Amino acid sequence: RLYQELAESARELERSQAQLIQAEKMAATGRLAASIAHEINNPLQAIHNSLHLIMRPNLSPEKRYRYLMMAQEEVERLIDIVRRMLEFYRPSRGRIVPTDVNKVVENVLVLTNKRLQHGRIRVHTDLDPSLPRLPAVPDQLTQVFLNIVINAIEAMPEGGDLWIRTRRSEDGEWVLTCFTDTGPGLDETAIANIFEPFYTTKSTGTGLGLSISYGIIERHGGRIEVESQPGEGATFTVRLPVGEG
Repeated sequence: RLYQELAESARELERSQAQLIQAEKMAATGRLAASIAHEINNPLQAIHNSLHLIMRPNLSPEKRYRYLMMAQEEVERLIDIVRRMLEFYRPSRGRIVPTDVNKVVENVLVLTNKRLQHGRIRVHTDLDPSLPRLPAVPDQLTQVFLNIVINAIEAMPEGGDLWIRTRRSEDGEWVLTCFTDTGPGLDETAIANIFEPFYTTKSTGTGLGLSISYGIIERHGGRIEVESQPGEGATFTVRLPVGEG
């Protein structure tokens, strides 16, 4: 009889845990649903920038087609982004393909070009052309890099400099993409909480962008690191594994 009571207690505990997980999931879903408008702003801005560039009268057919394709990719990403936000940290179903990190950086800079100009942000790039292609979901890396660049722009409302560097780690096992801004920097509390859901140092926004970005990079087997001191800007380093072959 004691065994039966213990087994029933174990089953009841399991049911309670499942109900608690579901309740937390539903609560998070409600909070995320209210924040979708903020989180889709980045791809909408990218679409806006692409369409603005397409309207240039002297644009070559090749560049017009390129910008049109970028806009189409962002539209497709918007279709996926709601599901990805609601899933939050659950593994993505995105297709992993050999991905050129430098190309992702270049695309993000094209898509944010207008906003960078309006924000008086000077961009400096140092992209290692010898980097291997990485096993990744390209649109998800675009989302991560876009979030980091937009955050850098917002951290420098009076203008500033943004350095973007790519390189291979000394042991050869990682590709590092570093974003360094000249904003106000972050204190220890901000650094400790920067990737927590709903944490933000800004008066507007939801604090979801970097949290979702961290989850994406973690699912790729990597991580995002932050180095900063108040008054000295901030560096976000996206560290991704090279993979096999």
